[in-house]
Amino acid sequence: GGSFFIVAIDQETVELACTYLYPVVAWSSAKGDAQSTALKHDVANTKFEVSLYLTSLNIDFFFYEMDVWFLQSPIDTIVEFHSNRTNDILISSHQSSPMTINIGVYSVLANERTKEFFELCILMASESPNTHDQWIFDQLLLLASNLRRGYELRGKFEHKWDPPPKTNPPKMKYPPNHGLYKSYEIVAGPRPLPTTSTLAIHTLCGKPLSTPWGKKMLAKELGSWYGFKSQGNEAAGYYVRSGRHRRYIMLDGFDSPNVYNTMQSYDFGLELDLFTDLTSFRWTIATILALARRTSRIFIMPSVLSISGAHYLWSVLDFQEVNRMGISYRETNFMHNRKSWLSEDIPISSAARTALAPIDEAGKESSMYAQFPSEGSSEIKAWEFQEGISDGEALDIFFAMHTAYPQIHDAELLLVNPHFSGAPYFSKFTASKTPQTVSQREIMDVLQRLKWCPPTNRKDTIVAREDTVGRSTADMACYGQGKSFK
Repeated sequence: GGSFFIVAIDQETVELACTYLYPVVAWSSAKGDAQSTALKHDVANTKFEVSLYLTSLNIDFFFYEMDVWFLQSPIDTIVEFHSNRTNDILISSHQSSPMTINIGVYSVLANERTKEFFELCILMASESPNTHDQWIFDQLLLLASNLRRGYELRGKFEHKWDPPPKTNPPKMKYPPNHGLYKSYEIVAGPRPLPTTSTLAIHTLCGKPLSTPWGKKMLAKELGSWYGFKSQGNEAAGYYVRSGRHRRYIMLDGFDSPNVYNTMQSYDFGLELDLFTDLTSFRWTIATILALARRTSRIFIMPSVLSISGAHYLWSVLDFQEVNRMGISYRETNFMHNRKSWLSEDIPISSAARTALAPIDEAGKESSMYAQFPSEGSSEIKAWEFQEGISDGEALDIFFAMHTAYPQIHDAELLLVNPHFSGAPYFSKFTASKTPQTVSQREIMDVLQRLKWCPPTNRKDTIVAREDTVGRSTADMACYGQGKSFK
């Protein structure tokens, strides 16, 4: 029989593992900044030390880092490796460079060769503390391959070594034999592209210790994140939810739901610049988030459509601030992931749609609208505001409708089209000396607390044209990097 355990180098992970009753080993490490040399060294050294410890106990093992996400069970592949015993070490590689190793995943047979190998890994890491752990692993495997082929050793460890080790080159008595997982089995890369044969993806980025949120978010968008499960009897996990826990809110639109189209203008004169204006964009997102907080719903991120294609909202909005406001959220592709569905064939049980038309615009409607479930079908209602109703009062009525109207309040999915919230409305609202109404204060509170990552290219106003969905990586995440809106 085998066993599974987590090696954690921080107290938070230890406590989380204990909460969910996962076997965990607490390993000491340096504290401080995620990019500190000491912490990077300890992360690398822990990997080598645990591997040495297991081989010293004559235990074969399968190792993977916590940012490796399995799409299907690797057990058959692992069993095949340990049964064949052809290689001492089997390592994953990079999808874009199949012959270049990636040590996020590897299998090891415990013997004198692998024991010595990890002893040398630890020695090299101690003598060259600034050298990437993967480079140490790679160069020692290259040394082993040359020795097994009987090649004469001439060079030293200098290229990419910082500093070059004192023991150079190290003496290796028992060179291990190694092989590579197929690059489509363990797909490693900044933007992994899995296939039906993929066992797992490994999301890579330039600063792995600083961007765990981005790595996890990309895994979610690719549908490979597992999602936490609820504790207790109620279904209140990340994907599996029921009853009062299963309530979502999305941005609605004319073309399709949950898409913010930066290229389209509406017919209403007031919204001429609604979707091409940066202020309108931020005000609209703040409105949906404020309504999510008011109704205790989970906000599903809309995609942002530009002339270059679709973009993820998390590349421009800092969701660390959304966390701090206590607003729950989900990734853009959440509703496309069958793990989130109500059942195998039904994504959601019910949906309601609401919209607020322009206020005080001559010749235009001054109304709010709702479509909601009714006796096995749907019902549409429209309410026209009385003359003299102010913008703020209309907005208060609109917000109140979402909690006061049972068919809307109880709907599993709420789609909201706030096409009143263009730049002209915002400018008039902020310039007004009239006291803010309740809903206006709620929106302004959210707006003033949100932080953003604006494009560096001045030609791009809302999103960076190169940061499209197909090119998104964990490094593009705005989390913890945003600036306040002014």
